[in-house]
Amino acid sequence: MGFSVNLPGRTAHEALLNRQDAELRLLETIKRCIANKVKCDREWAQTLSSVASAGNKIDRSEDLSGSIVVQTWKSVMEELDNVGKLVKANSDLIEKETLDKLSSLCSEKRKAKKMCQEEHNRITLQFSNVSEGDVIFLSYIGCSIQPNAR
Repeated sequence: MGFSVNLPGRTAHEALLNRQDAELRLLETIKRCIANKVKCDREWAQTLSSVASAGNKIDRSEDLSGSIVVQTWKSVMEELDNVGKLVKANSDLIEKETLDKLSSLCSEKRKAKKMCQEEHNRITLQFSNVSEGDVIFLSYIGCSIQPNAR
């Protein structure tokens, strides 16, 4: 693939850092969106449960005993409450697993970026020291580097 051959120098390093920054921003945006979805799902689940609770407060008079309409209504309200419970359980699971994993991924990305910067700085410093040392040494002994004539 030639990755190291095709990306030498400061420009390439800056491009890699820009890519890492862009990915981190995207991950943070994803995290915020998922957190917002979890919040909305919880509110919706609570609203569904409230609606089901209100719908279950029906007149329990003798006139309605054995009514298919009452039985159907109770069934609808139970299912509505069950949907609310499922939505809440799903939002809890998303928060627990997905958001935790995204947070870990963001943390790992930040560490990788920091290590990349530190390693680049170390290599640049080492190269700079070697280059300066070579120039000083070559000028000290009176040598000049000339290209090979062919």
